[in-house]
Amino acid sequence: MNTRAPLRTFKDLLADEQGASAIEYGMIAGLIVIGLLVGITAFADANDRNYEILENELTT
Repeated sequence: MNTRAPLRTFKDLLADEQGASAIEYGMIAGLIVIGLLVGITAFADANDRNYEILENELTT
């Protein structure tokens, strides 16, 4: 039985950088989603104010 094989496999796993790239892409996607949510929320708030103004003008 070769006791060095598991150690070599662990070293190869640590040297592999594909997981790091996936994590980076995931973080970028997360930041994009957060930015979109902030933008949509700001747009919705401004749009809500416009409808309130319009409603007040129509009821008076």
